[in-house]
Amino acid sequence: MDSNAIQSSTQTSDSALFSLVLAEIGKLQARFILGDDVLLPVCQEFAELSQSSAVLLVDVNSISVAEMPEHAACWCHDTVRFLSLWKEVRDWPFAEQGPVVHRWRSFVVWPLPSTNTLMFFREPQAYWLEFLMEHHEPLAQSLMGMLAPQTRSWRAQSGQHNLCGYDAEIFRSVVSNSEDMILVLNLADTGESTVIYANAAATSISLYPRSQLIGHPTAKIFKSNNTEDENIASLMASLEAQEEFDGEFWLERADGEKALLFIHLVQLGNDGQPGLFALVGRDRTEQKKMQVAMARTQKMQAIGELVGGIAHDFNNILGVMKGNIELMELKNRDEKLEKYLNTAFKACQRGTDLTRRLLQFSRQEQFNACNCSVNEIVSGLEDLFSKSLTSSVSINIDLASSVSSDIWVDKGDLEDALLNLAINARDAMGGEGRLIIRTGEEDIEGVIQGPGGSTNIKPGRYVWISVRDTGTGIPPEILEKIYDPFFTTKDKSQGTGLGLAMTYGFVKRSKGYMNVIDTGPEGTEFRLWFPASDVEQVNKSLTEPRQQSPRTLQVEGKLKALVVDDEVELLQVLSDYCGMLGIEVESFSDPLQVKSRYGSDAGEIDILITDVLMPGGMNGYELAQTLHQNTPDLKVLLISGFIHDIGVTKKEEMPYQVLNKPFDLESFSNALKQAGISFVEREGE
Repeated sequence: MDSNAIQSSTQTSDSALFSLVLAEIGKLQARFILGDDVLLPVCQEFAELSQSSAVLLVDVNSISVAEMPEHAACWCHDTVRFLSLWKEVRDWPFAEQGPVVHRWRSFVVWPLPSTNTLMFFREPQAYWLEFLMEHHEPLAQSLMGMLAPQTRSWRAQSGQHNLCGYDAEIFRSVVSNSEDMILVLNLADTGESTVIYANAAATSISLYPRSQLIGHPTAKIFKSNNTEDENIASLMASLEAQEEFDGEFWLERADGEKALLFIHLVQLGNDGQPGLFALVGRDRTEQKKMQVAMARTQKMQAIGELVGGIAHDFNNILGVMKGNIELMELKNRDEKLEKYLNTAFKACQRGTDLTRRLLQFSRQEQFNACNCSVNEIVSGLEDLFSKSLTSSVSINIDLASSVSSDIWVDKGDLEDALLNLAINARDAMGGEGRLIIRTGEEDIEGVIQGPGGSTNIKPGRYVWISVRDTGTGIPPEILEKIYDPFFTTKDKSQGTGLGLAMTYGFVKRSKGYMNVIDTGPEGTEFRLWFPASDVEQVNKSLTEPRQQSPRTLQVEGKLKALVVDDEVELLQVLSDYCGMLGIEVESFSDPLQVKSRYGSDAGEIDILITDVLMPGGMNGYELAQTLHQNTPDLKVLLISGFIHDIGVTKKEEMPYQVLNKPFDLESFSNALKQAGISFVEREGE
């Protein structure tokens, strides 16, 4: 049943919904004529029609018993709800009153005439009570032909199956409230086994009502549809041979989904019942999902550390190449060489962009985070989305007015992430289809399920962004790989495989969550959740004076810089840059040499320019702190693209100016200005 169709019917007219309900009842009647048990499907269909969280069919005479009767039929969207549902329902106080549709607590209750049957709808939509009050008589008449025979079968079966000599009351007190599936099986001389008892958890795990468990063959419940279910075959063979069994396999539930069960089968050993077995099944589905999620997180962390290290080394190489090419450009007077130098510089810039993406995936800090309005950012990207997608892709942006909280993220990274998702959606649709971007805000706790696995979310207030396409979906076999760096299903000329990896890294360091909510033939939906910000925004002017060309600048007055970098070639580039800006340089390749030379007093040094990550037992951040203790006027410029290894995770925690590698002369001079160095126009320029 399509929930969109239901919503459309309710919005159109009451008669349209009535026609839809009758049509669904007609389908159920066809199944009943073919011999199907339709009690569970009735609950499921009416749960969809009423948009209820649960629907229960039960005999009115059983409403006050301690546990849910075996003959009751129940459908819950949340399987855990099944275990507590009966505790709510059994307090219903109107058994002695006339059968009238009414609201009671969170339920709409529909007494069905002639069958002594009650149908409870938990948390249905607002329209459902009025709808039932208007149409309950013709709907009940349509259902009676199915429900009357099957409810009579309820009562016929209720006394047939007993525990054959076991004290039923003691047995039920032990197992009825267990969270494990517990079945008692009776093995006949023919080798066929039948379920003669099922506890409540058996229904909550399998989603089959006990009326479809008790009295039915074990093979019907534990059926194997493929050759991978060898343990199911082993279970049935052990049962037939009257042997114990321990194993794990996937059980197909009533809704077609699968639950991972660890099964223990043991013979009860009663002298009067040699063929009596107890089967205990522990649901390990969530545990398995947690293991998969943890393995994925550990893998991504390991890949992040590896990628970060590679990108750091690559940045040093690019810094040397980019710096030397720029120095050649600045000193070159041959126009013929200009073209080649420009080409080489552009190639370095492409490498810079690549390492930036790698570091965005691997790093953990939010050095440029600020309060951002999700609706404003998405709205501001609409034109860019249109330009990035083909004219055959229509864009539908739905910004929820209820979003009142900001989020604390790097605005540029968020824009890059959304653009990457939009481009991936375009490619998934083959350049033709519909892109839907929505926003919202809600309180969330617990686990968010999706085809890509479960996501455990820290309880709190979250702002979310949904990006959905109308493509063909993501194949199940690659869902676990989509966040891996360089993994792509596209042609090499169309992508690097870093888009989703970069987005995943950004979301994680923003303390957010990301998951595939839905994927299939009708498209894929990614959703990002970000914690609502509790940080007060500090208003800063984003307008800066126009920068002068570094070729025409020199430092004001006399200035001496202490330059430290373990890469000798990069150290030379830095020294040359300083020389061009009129800065006197003293250079070192080891911070320990600096400490030996100056101790904790920088003396006549005006500014320390140092790489951050260096071997030898001291990094640039520690060197700056050491020199700054006794030289408080010392200016510091840190140079790195990989900060988080030193323990600083937030921009506000960093006391020094940071320049990311690789950089050019203009970026270098701008960073010096931000570190407090004054420049003047070069004479004669």
